[in-house]
Amino acid sequence: MAKGFKVDLNRCIGCDTCVIACKSEKNTVIKINYRWLMNVEGGTYPTPTRYWVSAACNHCADPACLEACPVDAITKRTDGIVHIDDAKCVGCDKCIWACPYGAPQKNSSTRKVEKCDMCMHLIDAGFNPACVSACPVEALGIDDAATLAGDSSLTADIAGMPSSSMTNPTTRYKDRS
Repeated sequence: MAKGFKVDLNRCIGCDTCVIACKSEKNTVIKINYRWLMNVEGGTYPTPTRYWVSAACNHCADPACLEACPVDAITKRTDGIVHIDDAKCVGCDKCIWACPYGAPQKNSSTRKVEKCDMCMHLIDAGFNPACVSACPVEALGIDDAATLAGDSSLTADIAGMPSSSMTNPTTRYKDRS
């Protein structure tokens, strides 16, 4: 059963707890965040809008990063998690260039590429990813990707993100209503 992130844009308050939990769990170096917040502003006077989008690797059904990797360092597990094997990665950056969402990032210390792996060590032990567990307003979750895709109240396309038609991401958003 493939997994996907669910992000409720009505609940997210932009507190960065998911970002900090991820950074703490994965012990990433400065300037590398496997999860990040986007501040989206819109509307017109006198009713401007502002909301936050918690984003990470979308663990796409058709991952462009996987196709671009010339050394097969990127794999997709049966549960849908897209993972980079740092022992195989040669740091060529082709996956970085291929991903329309900016998920793969170069570690300047190791000269390898890294990204969110949905805390697969926690999932394998029966727990949620660190970002999901830490969210104080339950704006983040994980679920079966097919269930998420079939939920008409959720979308893969939101302002500020590339079209989902490019890679068929499993992440779904409950859009602002």
